Amino acid sequence: MELDETDTAILRCLQDDARASLRTIAKRVGVSVPTVSTRLRNLEQLGIVRGYRVLLDPERLDETVLALVVRTKPAATDRVARGIAESDWSRRVLVGKPGWILVDATVVRREEVNEVLRQITALPEVRAVQEFGGLTSVKDEPAALLAHPLSTSLVCFECKGPVLGEPVKVRRDGRYHYFCCHSCERLYLEKYDRIEAAARKHT
Repeated sequence: MELDETDTAILRCLQDDARASLRTIAKRVGVSVPTVSTRLRNLEQLGIVRGYRVLLDPERLDETVLALVVRTKPAATDRVARGIAESDWSRRVLVGKPGWILVDATVVRREEVNEVLRQITALPEVRAVQEFGGLTSVKDEPAALLAHPLSTSLVCFECKGPVLGEPVKVRRDGRYHYFCCHSCERLYLEKYDRIEAAARKHT
């Protein structure tokens, strides 16, 4: 599904400043505040906007940033990556081709780096770890380029399967709901209506 210029402009505003108010975004994009609110809820529901974060500079907080390249047995790559992701010091974990994991890590004290390396090398599936420490940011931009036209793959709100071709789109309560077929649309809306009816009984 293609996103239009309004969606793209809203995403650019948020990527520039996630703290921008709906009114500020509306003024920059040239649409109304309700339009921004509706579009933003839709982008969140599609999973394009996953959250809003403050970007902190660990270097300014005297923390140590390092990058780790971890080599594993190919069959164990995902399992090792999930294990590393559970650690507080791992800030981002990327799985490449089988056997390779890239980890962005941060520790409070430099001497903690050895403990991090010990934890990783203690895993039986790990073959080697290469450390790049004392990193200084030269460029740190958001991952999305937001080059128009943008498109996204849709997941059916009912069966959670991929939506192939033109989606079935229904607007309810100011939001769009997407389905792979009319059968999923019917099942979803039946449940939706039951939940709404039950909620009205308790108000």
